[in-house]
Amino acid sequence: KERAEQIKTIVDFVHDGIIAVDKEGRISIYNRTAEKIFNKPRIEVLGQKVETVIPNTRLYEVMRTGKSQIGELQEVSETRIATNRVPITVGDEVVGAVATFQDVTMLQRMEQKIRRQLVDKGLAAVYKFEDIVFSSEKVRDAVNQAKRYALLDSTVLIFGETGTGKELFAQSIHNASRRKNGPFVAINCAALPENLLESELFGYAEGAFTGARKGGKAGLFELAHRGTIFLDEIGEMPPGLQSKLLRVIQERRVMRIGDDRLIPVDVRVICATNKDLAAMIKQDKFRADLFYRINVLQINIPPLRARKDDLDVLVPHFIRKHSLGCGKRIKGITSGAMDLLRTLGFPGNVRELESIIERACALCRGTLIDTGDIRFYYREETDTAPEKESYKIKPLAEMEKEYIVKAIKLTGGNLSEAARKLGVNRTTLWRKLKKRAQE
Repeated sequence: KERAEQIKTIVDFVHDGIIAVDKEGRISIYNRTAEKIFNKPRIEVLGQKVETVIPNTRLYEVMRTGKSQIGELQEVSETRIATNRVPITVGDEVVGAVATFQDVTMLQRMEQKIRRQLVDKGLAAVYKFEDIVFSSEKVRDAVNQAKRYALLDSTVLIFGETGTGKELFAQSIHNASRRKNGPFVAINCAALPENLLESELFGYAEGAFTGARKGGKAGLFELAHRGTIFLDEIGEMPPGLQSKLLRVIQERRVMRIGDDRLIPVDVRVICATNKDLAAMIKQDKFRADLFYRINVLQINIPPLRARKDDLDVLVPHFIRKHSLGCGKRIKGITSGAMDLLRTLGFPGNVRELESIIERACALCRGTLIDTGDIRFYYREETDTAPEKESYKIKPLAEMEKEYIVKAIKLTGGNLSEAARKLGVNRTTLWRKLKKRAQE
């Protein structure tokens, strides 16, 4: 009797719903979670034929075939449940069956709660592949490659200039991977001095150094357990830490500073750089063995100047994003202003473009961004009259710049009309604008 009461207590307090039947198909076990899922009290079902009181349990099928059914999904009222069904066998005879049920809806709510907690701690990836704005084939190829890599668990190395969106790709890979419900931890390897970077990455034990936190501190590799760690600007990592990072990636274990205990970690590593790591290896600034370890899967994000087609979707995207922030209803951009943007080299890439559009939205007084709203790239001389003693012959290049800017303003940003007034063809004007932008 005591043992039966123990089993009953255990069965009642597990999170899964449980239904067991004897060899005649009569219900012998029916716990509290099953009561909640099927909305039927125990007193009404115990001892009853299962098919008469609980529909679609398929326990008779399991007893007949003697085969388990694992991970089946089914709907009960408005609840979606995951079901496992197994036969109860004594010797060679099937003497009953048992089914366990998990409320998938509740599991999803728990998952959302965990993800909210990760977000609150700053350990969650926000962006997905759908957030990458592009129209060019070059970026499409990079995105498709990244999607394939998301299905794997190997280390990824992302190459790209400053402002191309390397972390956007890293977060998207994480959110499309099997680790998407785990933490996403990012650190810029160039942002901290070597001793601080080491303690952030690997943690430290209590008493490891003066001022060490009581109880020690977990490093980012520990925090990223069963998730992803993103090491941005990996090329800036000091040589002393490169060897320690290599060991952690190879052994999947980390040792805190001042400790002698190895802690197992299950972490996917994504690295990013804007440096030529191959050249740095030749200069003895980057370890070759670390490069080979992190350069398993490679993604190259092209600079914005090599994919000007993307301006057609990026500019409207940033206008929508920043015009609302300015409390304005800006509908778009004039063709003249767009032509001017196409002449820029964008050394800061997409990040620079966003800054240009954000400032243009702040300056814009109408419903369309015009050439005057991006004038900080084409500064006019002041309109105030100079003192007599300052009258001088201006350099020809300076005079040319003034005339180009005035012609563009007079024609409302119409480059073809401006070129006609200046007596040059449109291609020549574009070339001169591009030259001015690079100065």
